[in-house]
Amino acid sequence: MKCLLLYYTGTFNTRYITQKVKMRFEEEGWDITTYEINPLNNERLDFSPYDIVGLGCPIYGFAAPYAFLKFIRAQKFPAGLRVFIYKNSGETYHANDASSKYVLRKLRHDKVVVENEYHFVMPYNIHFPFEDHCIREMLEMDKKLLEIMVYEVINRMPNFKPYARWARFAVTTVARPQYIGGDVNSFLYHVDTNKCTDCGLCIKRCPTQNIYKDEKGEFHFHHNCLMCMRCSFFCPADAFDIGFLEDWGWHVNKKGGYNYKKIEQMPLDAPFVTNDIKGFFTCYCEKYETINKRYREIFNKDRVENANWAPSPVSEHWVEENLKVTARKHSDRRYKEAKAFYVDSLFSGK
Repeated sequence: MKCLLLYYTGTFNTRYITQKVKMRFEEEGWDITTYEINPLNNERLDFSPYDIVGLGCPIYGFAAPYAFLKFIRAQKFPAGLRVFIYKNSGETYHANDASSKYVLRKLRHDKVVVENEYHFVMPYNIHFPFEDHCIREMLEMDKKLLEIMVYEVINRMPNFKPYARWARFAVTTVARPQYIGGDVNSFLYHVDTNKCTDCGLCIKRCPTQNIYKDEKGEFHFHHNCLMCMRCSFFCPADAFDIGFLEDWGWHVNKKGGYNYKKIEQMPLDAPFVTNDIKGFFTCYCEKYETINKRYREIFNKDRVENANWAPSPVSEHWVEENLKVTARKHSDRRYKEAKAFYVDSLFSGK
């Protein structure tokens, strides 16, 4: 099976996921080609060599990034082509369910067959930074979701569901202002020259060449910003002021980014998402429950065995506490049955 993974990435979360997707499908004997979208190049691709295409992108403000949407709209997909979608964001609110709304409109216009869509969870590059402990648990759930995706796509088991009307409305009301937000916000961007080390990474890495210096060495910005946050997120001196997002307290700087290779190798012991968790992360409980339930339905086990991810110890304590979250709405009897199955399958090597 020849497959093209066509994706856009801002701060490289989607690139990370795409690499995992590529390796996993290759294990199943698929011939995988990857194509990372350059926002400055809307070339029309030839899809005739491929049996199926995977479309990957982050979610910006409950919608697909405009750079991704613009590229997809520039394509001519052959009628009958199979497509699956894999997207990612730092939150699991149902408002994100319809984030592919405008992408789907284009695909359906071209009579493309979209059977599957998956929402991976990855840490923010804006709003607030995520703790390594939290990310470690995210990656464990992403492992399971990847296995689910590969199994369902290979066996042509559609999981696509119609979007709720209110979720489609959320995309319409939020996405349109978001598509011009970067251009407007560019008027407010500022670089603290007292902090700046003149490394030039922001200029080199900006996907739209939005950042430049004049003859005096002063920073300036065109008005073609995607709000991907690549400049401020990776700045080694944390020298960026990101306009009105700064005023909202949404600035996040991780210099070298999240170290996923290191985080993958961390032990998974005490769970981050528990029944007692409050605030923002309560939305993760339902997402994790859904992934765990589907994984057990398909594979009749709870531990992922995948050589593409760094091996990491998972304690019985994490298993039990994670189950409490996934069984939070069920009876004690169902919880005890699930726990017995969960622990037995994990520690007997099933």
